[in-house]
Formats: sequence, C-alpha cells, structure tokens
Amino acid sequence: MAIQGVAANVWRTVLARVVARDVADTYADIVRFKIGEGGFIDVPPKQPVTPVGTVEDLVSEGAKLSGGGTATFTNGSAIVSGAGTTFLTDLAGGKWIKPGPTYPIAVGSAGDAGTEYDTWGEIQSVDSDTQVTLTAPFAGATVAGREVRVADEPLYTFRKTLNAGDVTLLSSVPAIVEVDAIVLAGEANADQLGNNPEFFELGLYDSNGVMVAYLTFDLETKSGGVQLNHIQQVVF
Repeated sequence: MAIQGVAANVWRTVLARVVARDVADTYADIVRFKIGEGGFIDVPPKQPVTPVGTVEDLVSEGAKLSGGGTATFTNGSAIVSGAGTTFLTDLAGGKWIKPGPTYPIAVGSAGDAGTEYDTWGEIQSVDSDTQVTLTAPFAGATVAGREVRVADEPLYTFRKTLNAGDVTLLSSVPAIVEVDAIVLAGEANADQLGNNPEFFELGLYDSNGVMVAYLTFDLETKSGGVQLNHIQQVVF
C-alpha cells in the first residue's frame, strides 16, 4: 500500500486544457503503471522521499542530462557517442547511463510506452563532450538519437499494463478513480545485477505516457512468491 502520493502537475495541466476544450490535448485514460528502485534517500537505512508534483517520471528511469543532446549506444562497444551533448559537465566516472525513450506529441509525456531501455552501462571515463567510455561493452541493443539518462546505480523499473478491472471510477463529484497496481509473484524478481529489486516508488500513466500520479512507500523487496498490491485513489 502506497503511503504517500501526489497528482502530477503536468496531469493537472492536461486536465485544465481538456476542461477548457483546448484541442491541443485529448483525454486519455490511466492505462499503465511503473514501479521502481528510485525515490529514496540513502541515509542509511534507505527512506522513501516525499513525492512532489513536479516529477514527470520515475526516478528509477534516470535523470535527463541538463545539457541536452542525444547519443548512440552500440551493442558490443564500450564507446557512447554524443551529438549536441556536454558530457564533460553532465557526467562523471562511476555514474551509470542508458538510452532514454522516444516521445509522442502529448505535452508532458514521459515517453512512448515500450520504447524505454533497461540496460545500464557504468562510465569508466568521460573523454570529451561527445564521447564516454563504459567499463564494459554495452549489452543492450544498438540505438541512436536518444536522450541519455543517468543515475548513481543501475536502477530497475518494472512496467505493466493495467486491466480494465484495475481502474474503477468511485465518484464523479468529486472525481475519484481507484487504481489497483499488482505485481504478481512471478514478476519483477531480479534487477540488472541479478538481485531482488528494492522498490520505493510507483507511477500511474495515461495512454499518452503522461504521469498521472507519483507515489512512494517504505522499502518493498520483491522476490519469488511475493505479490505486491498497491491500491491508490486519485482525486481530481
């Protein structure tokens, strides 16, 4: 059960535009959730952060580089090549990076569903503003022209499409939607390093990839035989 949460500011903006009949945005249902290993403060022990409405995606998906640009990750190569990037300012040895997703036209989208990448590479050296060398050849599929995501460690994200029965309208005035995000016993039992994931955060997303709500909770270690149920009520 999530213990703290907030409706994302970008979703509030989308709702306001829908109510104002702004044709630039169309209504989209809550169709997906992500649960991840980010969203904590490493005191220790690790404690969940207080969620804020400005978050547009899970922390476990990595942060965008402040300098922008795109990069090419090549399977079997330790070299990551940037275009329009400022790697010398934005990155450092020991950090982990991965490609970001593609984006739809929707305002505030966290990315097209299914285009996210889960293979992280650890940085050995930052050679220039447009080149990074990893500690090992990149194990993921070759991809070009994507944003770079960065984190202090290879965080794991599990994504799942919600069934129709997982989303229920409890009230129209006020509008209250209940969402049951379930991670089954056989799902999400190993991260990139082969460890049991340590989850602290969960996000709900609409069909345009816009985060509707962001929630954090006390550490939940996922392993075989353990099912996670998070029931959230989103009030608009």
